[in-house]
Amino acid sequence: MAELSRRIVLGAFLVVVASRMPAAASDGVLPAIRWAEAADAAYLGSGRIAADRAKAGLPLSAGWAAYRGSLARVRRLARLDLYALTPTTAESAKALAAYHTARGERAGSAGARRAARRRLRKVFARPGAVLPPRLT
Repeated sequence: MAELSRRIVLGAFLVVVASRMPAAASDGVLPAIRWAEAADAAYLGSGRIAADRAKAGLPLSAGWAAYRGSLARVRRLARLDLYALTPTTAESAKALAAYHTARGERAGSAGARRAARRRLRKVFARPGAVLPPRLT
């Protein structure tokens, strides 16, 4: 029998190691959460600027309404993209639950918190979703 080359031994070792390692998070939830958080922050920031200028009696520029509208569209699209994804890892499930909890708390109403929990129940009920983290 021919001697095994170092390449064959190394290749077999890598195959065995790779088969034992857990899969990396590839469901896309974490980048989508970052995108939705950035869109939320931009929209909320523009609202604070508008409120501060209105309080000071300063007019807003002619393009401000269009700018706010574009930020609202980006935020809506980021949220829709996030809602379309199904968490397949415990890490992404925990991050998704934290994002929705923070959104519900930021709104400050019981209705917003219920809506966030309802959205999470729908997402975690999808086929292929991991079990949700324990929600408070």
